Amino acid sequence: MVDSPVIIFVIGAIIAAVIILMSLVFLFKAVRRAKAIGMDKKVVTETIRNSAIFSIVPSIPIVIGVGIMMQFLGLAIPWIRLTVIGALQYEMLAMNQAGVAAGVGDAVAIATAVVIMTIAILTGPLFNAIFYKKYQNKLYDLQKKNERKMNAITGAMLAGMLSGIMSAIIVGACFTIGNPPEADASGVVTYGEITLITLASSVVLTAICGAIMIFGKQKWMESYALPISILGSLAIAFAFVPIFA
Repeated sequence: MVDSPVIIFVIGAIIAAVIILMSLVFLFKAVRRAKAIGMDKKVVTETIRNSAIFSIVPSIPIVIGVGIMMQFLGLAIPWIRLTVIGALQYEMLAMNQAGVAAGVGDAVAIATAVVIMTIAILTGPLFNAIFYKKYQNKLYDLQKKNERKMNAITGAMLAGMLSGIMSAIIVGACFTIGNPPEADASGVVTYGEITLITLASSVVLTAICGAIMIFGKQKWMESYALPISILGSLAIAFAFVPIFA
């Protein structure tokens, strides 16, 4: 595992403290506003309790992401990224694109990953601060005039992203099926069969969660689908490892 300088942990602690402080400020403002409009105290308390409970499970993928990335980037960098506006999918993709997983301890690869995960992600907040209001109004107008076109555009963008990611996983796995697996620079052995089983399991579990959400009208499942698919597919993968190892 990569060792992070103490200063990085100090920066991470400051960032985490700021995030917690912001959350507390918004919480106190919300409670004060609820009292001002005469909202029942029991409703406010129940809302806070439910929000706290329902925030735990959706946070599991973040903890898993920190655990996965810390062997390549140390603890501090993943902790900082996933504490603020980091998303597990983006951070894992950024790390893999930088080639960190293929060369643990390589300073150039780690520096590249950190730049991608920090400086590159700033384009999102900057875009929102400068152009989002105008962009949102354009989207609203487009959806109002032609909702089918809007749905087609967003659906095509999502399908394109998923197709690129899944095709890379599937093709890479197919080339290692039946071949003696070789450990990469990190000592990790990749089995094509396990990769495909994990992918198929996550797709099936996500589809089941989606069916529960849509047909069972259980909206709360939306927050639990990702952790369920991750933990479930990992459990299934571990069950199949002895068969192919």
